[in-house]
Amino acid sequence: MKTIFVIFIAVFSCLIWASEFTIELSWDEFEGECNGFMSGSIGKEHGFVSGGGSEEVLDGKLVSIGEGMSMDANQVFKINSDEGYFTFWIKDKFADDDMNNDPSLIARAKPMISVYQGSNLIDLIKVPAGSGLACKVFTLDADSGELDTEIRYFPKSRIIVGRAVHAVTGDPLEDVKVLAIDYMKDSQMTVTDESGVFIFPVEIGQYMIKLSKEGFIGTTADIRMGADETPRELIAALSPEIKEFRIVLTWGSRPRDLDAHLSGPDPDGGDFHIWYRNKYPIGGKDFLDRDDTDKYGPETITIYKPAVGSYYYSVYDYSNKSKKRSKHLSRSNATVKVYGQNKLLASFEVPANMKGNCWHVFEINESHEIIPINIVDFVKKEQNIQ
Repeated sequence: MKTIFVIFIAVFSCLIWASEFTIELSWDEFEGECNGFMSGSIGKEHGFVSGGGSEEVLDGKLVSIGEGMSMDANQVFKINSDEGYFTFWIKDKFADDDMNNDPSLIARAKPMISVYQGSNLIDLIKVPAGSGLACKVFTLDADSGELDTEIRYFPKSRIIVGRAVHAVTGDPLEDVKVLAIDYMKDSQMTVTDESGVFIFPVEIGQYMIKLSKEGFIGTTADIRMGADETPRELIAALSPEIKEFRIVLTWGSRPRDLDAHLSGPDPDGGDFHIWYRNKYPIGGKDFLDRDDTDKYGPETITIYKPAVGSYYYSVYDYSNKSKKRSKHLSRSNATVKVYGQNKLLASFEVPANMKGNCWHVFEINESHEIIPINIVDFVKKEQNIQ
């Protein structure tokens, strides 16, 4: 009995140890000064820590050990959790609006990040050359242990950076008027460049982004700049004016491939199920206007010839199609907007912290009413989505 108890304790200790992640940041101090930031979300709770000092958030599940407290790294972070979603950033320690804003400082310091799960090194990331005062490095799913490296430089920290695109073609839209309105109703305005890009410097707080262009249906998005002061990204797909139903899906940088599915009545008889593998035309037109396989979207479906009956629209996480416990779809920041009669009719955001690969979004009934479903579950075969 004593032997069994000892084995149980040993196994239990290993499980606890395996659920702990350690992130070590080092750099060439003769070339620059870096500062690591890690933000985390567990359920509805959010928090962040800076590597410059010793602190903890999320009830001690996200910890900064403090700079110089390790022999092997300049800054050390701990994740003491087997759930949650965590993002790691690097900023130049002394670069802001009032001090040295040299965008080459991070790259010159040659940052290197070691990520351990328990005592096992699971990744060693060398940040490549680039230009910017902030750099996104990776996201970590503590539940699965999956680490997703995505190194991107940004010109500043406290910015909203977005891109306006054509909802049907995916092409960038130039000269889109963009307003950023804060909680005090103060606003700033800009227009998109030839790449469809716009940037707003902002302070901590909530912002409404409004986009408009002649011949297109205007759209809005709500974005919050948090206390971590890391860049916020937005993809805005503008639909040309249209009377029929048009459904536009956009999402974030991960997962890479989300697929739109629409099923309903065929005007020529029977039913149809449109998705990227089944794009047959109805009434002489292809309902699936655009299939996107490389993150952000848009992925667009237009019901060019409505028939009598109900339509069902769903979003499938093709990138994680075989993972029953995956929360990647729920964390994708996916948004579905439904247009018709030259206006926005409905908008949906993917439910948070749900496991599954399929988001059943809404139904359009026989009276052409949009009925929310908004459920995430697991579907084994995408051809069976209804």
